[in-house]
Amino acid sequence: MAEERHVFLLIGQSNMAGRAAIEAEDQGEIEGVELWNIGEGKWELAQAPFNRYSPHRKDIKMQRLNCGPSFAKAWRDAHPGVKVGIVCSVRGGTSIEQWEKGRQEPWPLYDTALAATQTALAADSDSKLIGILWHQGESNSGASDAYPAKLKELIANWRTDFKNPELPFVFGQIGQWNPKYAAFNEMIVKQPTAIPHTACAMTDDLTAIDEAHFDSRSQRELGKRYARAMLELTK
Repeated sequence: MAEERHVFLLIGQSNMAGRAAIEAEDQGEIEGVELWNIGEGKWELAQAPFNRYSPHRKDIKMQRLNCGPSFAKAWRDAHPGVKVGIVCSVRGGTSIEQWEKGRQEPWPLYDTALAATQTALAADSDSKLIGILWHQGESNSGASDAYPAKLKELIANWRTDFKNPELPFVFGQIGQWNPKYAAFNEMIVKQPTAIPHTACAMTDDLTAIDEAHFDSRSQRELGKRYARAMLELTK
């Protein structure tokens, strides 16, 4: 019998694309983890950068370490005998409005990620979508009051399209080192109370390479925090 594959969709803006350096410990193929090659329509052994196959990504040189590798390793370690499948379709610098379902300009972000995930799930009978990881907010940090309604709508659309009203969805705080992000970070931690079957990964003590982006150590830690949140939602 084929090995079961737990599939996760990774979406958002530049911190989910990954801007941190891929260091020695991050290099090479990751045993038990597969990445969906969106262009060729096939699973392959995963390695950083995870956002290499997003058709809407920025230059490949900008795609570096995100939280995906450490998340996938943590999930694999918690589920012996199960493969982890990652669909990563991210565009840096995007707002939540640009992830609206059906939007085509300047990129069809939602529709592309949906189609890629549906194709990945249909590739064999051993794949199951477990949840979605969303890391976004820097582009909306100046208008955090309007964010909860838009997030709720976004999650509802994913759950409708994947025909799972309880599909686990984990989002995260953005960099706490930047005082401009304080209102957003205070808002986002409250959303699991308002939106069932969601969780928020905290960014306490994480550090940066610039005003907006996590460094390599912090991306590794953030992935573990996303995994703990997803494990709690699915236990």
